[in-house]
Amino acid sequence: MTVPQPDHHPDPQPRQLVEDEHELPPLRIGVRVLLFALGALLVLFGIIFGPLPGIPAIVLVPAGVALLSLASKRLNQRLRAFVIRRWPNAWHRIQRVRAWLHRRLS
Repeated sequence: MTVPQPDHHPDPQPRQLVEDEHELPPLRIGVRVLLFALGALLVLFGIIFGPLPGIPAIVLVPAGVALLSLASKRLNQRLRAFVIRRWPNAWHRIQRVRAWLHRRLS
């Protein structure tokens, strides 16, 4: 007795994340350099001063990464993949904040 096989075949390629249909245009180079420097400083301070009381690394590091993601499209894509995998509902809120910041900085 043979067991019938299903007609559908599994997708041989892993599913790719669908790009946002509302991609933000790149900021001016001076603004991007400033965002990159400020974001890197926040991440660095968050790592250095994280063990010390009074300076919350849990606030500094995500704020720095958010600024870096505005400056770099590649980092934004990596942040998106990281957040969607762990907290899928949070990505929409992050995108609203990024769009608001982008409007303010344009």
